[in-house]
Amino acid sequence: MDVGYLLRILARRKWLILIAMVAAAVATFLFIGRKPEQYRATVIMSTGIVNYKGLNSNDDDAFVQQYQVENAFSNLIEFIRSRSSVKLLTIQMLKHDLLAEVSGTEQPFRQANKGLSDFSSEERSTLLAELVKINLDSISDPAFSQQFDYLLDKIARAYGYDNDAILRGLLVKRRSATDYLTIEMTTESPALSQYMANEYAKRFMTYYQNLSVREKRKKAEFLTDLAARKKFTVDSITEIRYAYLRTRGLPSIGKQSEDLITQISNFERDREMAASKRNAAEASVRKIDDYLNRRGARDAGETQARIIDKSDTDEQMARVRELTQMSVAAGGKDPDVEEELAEAKQQLQESIQKSARSIGKPKEKEESKRTREDLYKERVSADLDRIDAEKTVGQLSGKIAALKSRLSTMVVDDEYSSSLAVDEERAREEFNKVNEQLIDAKLDLSKQESPLSIVENAQLPEWPEPNRQVLLSLFAAVVAGTLATIAIFLLAYMDGSLQSPDLFKRYTGNLPLLGAVSTVPLQGLNLGQVFSTNGEMPKYTLFRESLRKIRTVLLQNENDHVFLIVSLKSREGKTFTMHALAHSLAANHNRVLMLDTNFKTPLPEDYTDRPTNGAAVLNKIIRENNLTKVFQLKTPLGGAAKKQKVDIIGNHGLQKSPSEVLETNQFRQFISDLREHYDYIFLESASLNDYSDAQELVPFVDKVIAVFNARSVIKPADKDSLQYLQSIGDKFAGAVLTEVDARNLN
Repeated sequence: MDVGYLLRILARRKWLILIAMVAAAVATFLFIGRKPEQYRATVIMSTGIVNYKGLNSNDDDAFVQQYQVENAFSNLIEFIRSRSSVKLLTIQMLKHDLLAEVSGTEQPFRQANKGLSDFSSEERSTLLAELVKINLDSISDPAFSQQFDYLLDKIARAYGYDNDAILRGLLVKRRSATDYLTIEMTTESPALSQYMANEYAKRFMTYYQNLSVREKRKKAEFLTDLAARKKFTVDSITEIRYAYLRTRGLPSIGKQSEDLITQISNFERDREMAASKRNAAEASVRKIDDYLNRRGARDAGETQARIIDKSDTDEQMARVRELTQMSVAAGGKDPDVEEELAEAKQQLQESIQKSARSIGKPKEKEESKRTREDLYKERVSADLDRIDAEKTVGQLSGKIAALKSRLSTMVVDDEYSSSLAVDEERAREEFNKVNEQLIDAKLDLSKQESPLSIVENAQLPEWPEPNRQVLLSLFAAVVAGTLATIAIFLLAYMDGSLQSPDLFKRYTGNLPLLGAVSTVPLQGLNLGQVFSTNGEMPKYTLFRESLRKIRTVLLQNENDHVFLIVSLKSREGKTFTMHALAHSLAANHNRVLMLDTNFKTPLPEDYTDRPTNGAAVLNKIIRENNLTKVFQLKTPLGGAAKKQKVDIIGNHGLQKSPSEVLETNQFRQFISDLREHYDYIFLESASLNDYSDAQELVPFVDKVIAVFNARSVIKPADKDSLQYLQSIGDKFAGAVLTEVDARNLN
């Protein structure tokens, strides 16, 4: 298709495109302006993916590692946005809002919109009771009963917490090339956005951790149960063996010998302690006796010296008191007394210092008396301990000898008991092996750490998100204009109609074209007046000039006077084209006759039989050729019949072909008679696609003119008719394209 043609179409439809752009911009501006404000809260989460993978561009498999990291991030993002993960937030939000409505202690974030999903109070109570039972901290599989899921989805839609609603406000993406993910939650409330973002991150991390350790926890639980069963087996075999030995009167060498050995060990330890106690008591007695012998001689000398010192000190004190009284009596003025008093005090001081060295000796003597008494008591006590320890050692030695004798006699020779002992040992080994596996599993479980961690919790958003009202309006205008342009291009491209002469030639295989006739309003159209006007009807100028061009082509060949007007399909404008060409030739001072040979579609009722200038001649020719039953004179309604420049012969309407109605020689003579009175004769036939009328009339005419409508589309059914027009060769004068848009003629 010609690009220039498409551009001309766009130019003609520019107002439609502008209207679409303005309408889209205004609608978008108003729509965004009416939307509530949105607030966004963001949680930053560390994934541990990069830290675990470890990127190194120097490695040979660096690209593979990069792909693995990107794939791991994609998988994690999809898992975060999965229905099972979103379901945890749905449960948390519904639990919060429903409990808030029931308790009244806090405000719920949202109120139920029954218009979105209607539910009863019983359903709400049932769901709330189920929600309270759910512990999100331990959940690893958010699969519940079908009834619970139905109630959850139904009520969640009313509150705006269903899966689709949450996903509309949820955005999860990797933060640049870091190890972090950002979880953004956008809602109509700042507090709700913050709460949902934090809860979602928290619940997902718990869920993710529970999933990651689920298999290890199952393994630990399985091993715990298996260890308990193995321990029960060991205890059962042991109890069976002991019961068997008791019933047979056999000693349980395993258990009883172990008890005897334990007793012997305890008695030997006690005997060693008793012997040690005995030796200590003997040493104490010897030391006490030696100490008592040495202390007796020393105490006698110390007592005599203490008595002498005490007597001398008493004499000095009596003399000082006497001199002091004399000094007081003399008022301290007698030098001799004062000198003697000073000397006496000096001697008393020396006596006191001398006796100070032995001041404690009388007490030591008293202490020595008490110590000797205590030592005698201690000696008796130590001697008693020695005697008791010797007795204990003897008793314990006897018991040990008896137990060793009993232990040496314990010999059990029983086949069933031995078999049970073997089974017990094997079961104990199995238990120990399972118990070791259980310990390893518990250690592995305790070491499991979640790679996810919160780097930054969601903060309360201070400002709403920018709505980009103007930008989106402009974008909507551009999109609407683009879509309108594309739609116009597509419609023009897909439109196979013959809208212009160029398209006509392309679609018809370069079929010869006489000319194109522009479309004109038919209401009140008078073709005679159109060609007789002197510029008073400018709206018909292009139409009139188009016909004049076609008339010029027809007049170039003076031998062509009889023309057959045909069309591929009906309602292409054959009759109008025939009238227009006839009046065009009549305006050029030619006598023109229109002969309606389209028996399938005769002239309409607005044509009537009224006398014209050539009425008498025409009636005579019709009668002479015995065609009165076929043809009759016709005149358009309106205007004076005597002034008509174009005569018309119509038919009575016969559902037969021309060859069935008209005898060949008779019709040829009829045409010859008409030619004597008219310069040009135009015949009209039925459509080529549907009838054979045109082929039967072609031998009687000089040229064939095909009429095509600009709104028609060439279809496969038209190919045969086009080939027929090509096949008649020089007899085909050309085609006339009617009802062409004036803008497509340039």
